[in-house]
Amino acid sequence: MTKLCGFTLLFLICCFGAFSQAVLKGKVISEETQKPLASVSVYLNNTSLGSITSEDGAFTIRGIPSGKFRLVASCVGFETYVNMIDLRTMGKDFIISLKPKPEELQSLSVTPPEPDGWKKWGKLFTELFIGDTPGSNDCKLTNPDVIKFRMNADNTLTAYAKEPLQIVNYNLGYEIKYKLEEFQYDFNIKLVNYSGYAFFTDMGLKHPNRVRRYEETRLETYKGSLLHFKRAFFANELDAQGFELRSLGNISNPEKDRAKQVLSMHHNGQVVDTADSHLGYEMGPGGVIQNLRTTTHTVDSTDYFKKKLLESDSVISHQLISSDSIGFAADSTVAGMYFKDSLEVSYKFKTIPNRYKLLNKDHKHETFPVSQFVFVNKRPIYILNSGYHYKPYDLKITGYWAWAENISTLLPFDYRPH
Repeated sequence: MTKLCGFTLLFLICCFGAFSQAVLKGKVISEETQKPLASVSVYLNNTSLGSITSEDGAFTIRGIPSGKFRLVASCVGFETYVNMIDLRTMGKDFIISLKPKPEELQSLSVTPPEPDGWKKWGKLFTELFIGDTPGSNDCKLTNPDVIKFRMNADNTLTAYAKEPLQIVNYNLGYEIKYKLEEFQYDFNIKLVNYSGYAFFTDMGLKHPNRVRRYEETRLETYKGSLLHFKRAFFANELDAQGFELRSLGNISNPEKDRAKQVLSMHHNGQVVDTADSHLGYEMGPGGVIQNLRTTTHTVDSTDYFKKKLLESDSVISHQLISSDSIGFAADSTVAGMYFKDSLEVSYKFKTIPNRYKLLNKDHKHETFPVSQFVFVNKRPIYILNSGYHYKPYDLKITGYWAWAENISTLLPFDYRPH
């Protein structure tokens, strides 16, 4: 693994370039007819940067910061187009060709959607997708009728939608069009997986009197979020921005090892330790000191060490880890992250909400957010300066972020705290 050599310099170069903004112009056509397509949504995924094609299929996206972005083109009746782009390497005439989307065959091999799906599964879907954070009550799905549900034989629930989901987040001040590509909940292990493409519209443009409130709420949501963590990691500023990394790998149990050594030295007999000792003296006639004496108190530690022998051979290390030990520069704009063991990530500058504490007795005494990373396929993820990361399925997240990271807390990649 290449160590994090010159990582801060890499960040400074990228940030300097972010101040220059570019324009992307292009055209969308049908792959089948080669004719232009109107009313196609073309946008940079998870941003507020996008456009709608005109009658001649043309689109223009302005104000694009330097870096790599996932370009999405979406239209009912066509397969979603997705492509990672870098404006530095793109030509002037950019053509997007959309493939017609075949209708799903309603045969015996395909389970039809449940007719009253939203009535039966809508509450569960909302909790898993929108979330149960303090701001989730102010985040509304306005077109739930487009979602179809299918209960599968393996005890998993699938949801899909032919049209983008329309979401209004009154708390953060965003309207979101979300193209749901995948949603599956496994009842057996209580695990949800969903993915899609989001386009944001800032509600502050229509309600300037609410801009300050939106900005305050966005900043509070951003602090300690997964987006904040990834950007701080890219900048090599995890410590300065309040994050702490600890290894959750197993190490040899040091107290058990010590117990073996001590009992061996005492031939597995009694182990007596000195607890404390005091120096005293006796006074003779005329105040003359006659005798000095030391009083020693001992304790029998035999049972303690024998109990230690019954413990596991290994324990979780909880050793502090530096970002340099898990990061490397993949290229001039991408930072890689990998650690062979599980990682614990803490954020020290924020307290967790009571709603999270009530979920589980294990959270009852927690004070600040604590999450865990597992690199499930034993390979790195790659992070851009925007906070986007490649290979999302290579990273399993548990703990606080598994609860807090959902649509109700989703911020666009072009959001930057003031």
